Amino acid sequence: MSLTLTVPQDYGYVLATATLTTVVAWFHSMNVSSYRRAAKVPYPNAYASAAECKESKEKYLFNCAQRSHGNYLEHQPQMLVGLLIGGLKYPVVSAAIGTAWCASRVAYTIGYCRKDKSDGSGRQIGVASSFLEMALMVMSGMTGYQMITG
Repeated sequence: MSLTLTVPQDYGYVLATATLTTVVAWFHSMNVSSYRRAAKVPYPNAYASAAECKESKEKYLFNCAQRSHGNYLEHQPQMLVGLLIGGLKYPVVSAAIGTAWCASRVAYTIGYCRKDKSDGSGRQIGVASSFLEMALMVMSGMTGYQMITG
């Protein structure tokens, strides 16, 4: 048994959204770089120590920016799987959810790096990204199921 896969005409929205995730990754990199310079954390150190963070708000904020970037890198692959597979059957909805996910991830980072929030609690502003990512995973699973069952 073979399966012919036809990419929907609106799949370009999915590809544009996938590209947007790389722009958001670039935003994270630039964000970390600016906090690294301000905190004077030398390469190759990935983080400032807990003791350094107690002494310096800049080092604490660098760690927040670095952790936000790491969290993004942890979530981007599965988001892309959901987007690219779910987009085969639901291209416009997948692209819209993916774009909202990107915006939510930027909000997460900006919130995480707020000077007036302790313990990175400002990141909660981006909590929607978890639900959006879940929606993409569900659509990906539905697409797979529909391909199996015809």
